[in-house]
Amino acid sequence: MSKLLKRPLKFDWPLFGIVTTLVTIGIIMIFSTSSVAGFAVFDDSFYYIKRHLIYLAIGIVAFVIGASIPYTWYRKYALSGLIVSTGLIILTFLPGIGFKAGGAYRWLDFGIIQLQPVEVLKFFVVVFLATSLENKQSILSDFMKGVVPIVAVLMIPIIFLAKQPDLGNIILTLGVTFTLLLLSRVKLYQMLAIIGSGIALVVGNILLHPYQMDRIKSFLDPWSDPLGKSYHIIQSFIAVGSGGIFGLGIGQSKLKYFYLPLHYSDFIFSIICEEGGFILATTVILLFAALFHRGLTIGRKAKELYGFYLAIGLTLYMVYQAFFNIGVVVGIFPTKGIPLTFISYGGTSLIMSLFFVGVVMNVSRLSSKE
Repeated sequence: MSKLLKRPLKFDWPLFGIVTTLVTIGIIMIFSTSSVAGFAVFDDSFYYIKRHLIYLAIGIVAFVIGASIPYTWYRKYALSGLIVSTGLIILTFLPGIGFKAGGAYRWLDFGIIQLQPVEVLKFFVVVFLATSLENKQSILSDFMKGVVPIVAVLMIPIIFLAKQPDLGNIILTLGVTFTLLLLSRVKLYQMLAIIGSGIALVVGNILLHPYQMDRIKSFLDPWSDPLGKSYHIIQSFIAVGSGGIFGLGIGQSKLKYFYLPLHYSDFIFSIICEEGGFILATTVILLFAALFHRGLTIGRKAKELYGFYLAIGLTLYMVYQAFFNIGVVVGIFPTKGIPLTFISYGGTSLIMSLFFVGVVMNVSRLSSKE
């Protein structure tokens, strides 16, 4: 490991440029959208942007760490990391440590810092999958010996996510898992069985939590309760539609004046559409498409299967999350508390996303196929 750390850093400028542009758009949009809420709640127009910049600074450190440590180092902690991160999820249910926000127990409060442990879990889910799929490559065609043990282990943290409940991150995790399995030697008919099980889990989770069912109903007919359950999405529609081609201009949003809730976090893409119009919204989508392409390219050039799965898995988490968020904002998916990667008001998600980029950068750096 020490020898690898001494190697000169081969910087992946395309990846760095894409992420830097997204982060910059995030800074501009949070500065533009959060001043009204900051002044109203904390008597400080710069409250949110100052905190976001602190998270960003921590995230940059996380990026450097991820880019510097050889990605193969995480492999030996695949199972133990998954166990520890699952343990952090369990801690969210303990009074005095875990606390409820947005209708779910998703956060840990350690006094000085607050942590959303699912972001840590995502990393070790990918590390575990990458390690397992490489180790079991020769027996993946045997469903019971190859695939079932992997899925069974991953079901444990997913069950606790369902308990919180955190349907959005369950869907993201299942999506990443299914995609990586599709890229391996798992047969199509076996994948259909796994996908069916995943759908059953999601449907069961929805049925057990009435407020999630209410969101589904609001999604199917948003105009049935415009001042109640559908208020968020209708205000989002107004913001998206009012931007036109070129937008109203940065800082000119009308919906940020307490018409659109969470306009600096989960619904920030609505304000991107309102202030930047079709042009800025399309630019953001194309940047995530470019991130997806670059992550796949880095994965394909990795020197072994573990690096291939790791780079692609982390990229999928970042990109799937972004497109899930955008899909919610424009009404393709039901409302869920999923931030827009690199752009929404920061925290654990921003820090870990930048760490993911660092790890993918490290896969690119140590690739033997460049």
